[in-house]
Amino acid sequence: MKVLHVITGIDRGGAENHLLDLVSHQRASGMEVVVAYLRGKGYWAATLRELGVAVHDLGLKFYGDLRPLAKLRRIIKGAEFDLIHAHLPPAELYSRLALLGLGVPLVISKHNEERFYDGPAQKVVGRWVGKRARCVIAISDAVKRFMSGAGLGLDPRKFETIHYGIDAAPFAKVPRDEVAALRDEWRIPAGALVVGFVGRLVAQKDIGTLLRGFAKFSASDENARLVIVGEGALEASLRQLAEELGMAGRIVWAGFRSDIHRVMSAFDIFALTSTYEGLGLVLLEAMASQRPVVATRVGAIPEVVIDGRTGVLVGSGNPDELAAALQKLHDEALRTQLGTAGRQRVLQEFTLTKMCGQTDRVYAQSARRGKTPEAIPCAESTAN
Repeated sequence: MKVLHVITGIDRGGAENHLLDLVSHQRASGMEVVVAYLRGKGYWAATLRELGVAVHDLGLKFYGDLRPLAKLRRIIKGAEFDLIHAHLPPAELYSRLALLGLGVPLVISKHNEERFYDGPAQKVVGRWVGKRARCVIAISDAVKRFMSGAGLGLDPRKFETIHYGIDAAPFAKVPRDEVAALRDEWRIPAGALVVGFVGRLVAQKDIGTLLRGFAKFSASDENARLVIVGEGALEASLRQLAEELGMAGRIVWAGFRSDIHRVMSAFDIFALTSTYEGLGLVLLEAMASQRPVVATRVGAIPEVVIDGRTGVLVGSGNPDELAAALQKLHDEALRTQLGTAGRQRVLQEFTLTKMCGQTDRVYAQSARRGKTPEAIPCAESTAN
């Protein structure tokens, strides 16, 4: 099978890291794979090329730029692809336009509970794009509910829920000396409890609530530390908030790191205070590292984190609940219990084998031609 993946960017992120895992499997199973991306620095380009994948930078300068559309259409017409797999709304729209008049099957992956774009007629455009797909893969039931309901109103029979999967092996046993070295680098006091976050410093993650909740919690444990791993536009304002809360000395701003398996092992608790999440790949990484999770009860998070079994769920935007949850997890025995259960859940429910196998089945069904009605089950429908 020959597949073209079209994605908005291939820099690090949940959807982008997922694409790399998926493509790695596809190449290992003998598929011919091409990746085209609209914009960005192309972080994963070299890795993809090492896998034998042709990578095309479409060179998007601004949304509405027609040059990437023309380039994408040439790529599609220049090869006999069995299907196109589009990820993230901008790439979905460019793929849909590039396929006008062409009969190549389209599969779309929906990675979040988000509007198609911020602007007029976004639902109309998003629905027009979605109707062209033979299957819409939702990375969680929460995403499926949103996109078949208030989000786009697409036929729910067009969807297949396929959760992200990860390779849990690198997160199993990180050497103690590596963990100790990382905590030393962060100047963590000996024996201190470390609460950690990994992600983009953007509004969706609501890191302000994390800072406020940690401030309340650490009033009873001055040795506790909060480590923020990631970069983003809100870093300056968040640092200012930390100063205002009197927390500057208890927060480590670790910046971007690629050694997430080491980072997770250096935490005692992982915290995610997002206002919405399509799934939260970072939650799987924390659980694979046997770290208990404190997270908000939004989006797909309850599909991943089982409250009271693998972590503690709290209300969105509620620093008091967050502080109480962190206090509860001051109990080392409870942290161990929840962390052990979390890793077991990842090994049972969120594996790469399961994710890739389900995707393979969608591909096999979607590549079959000849059926045109829209109101038929996922992976068998298409619209002209």
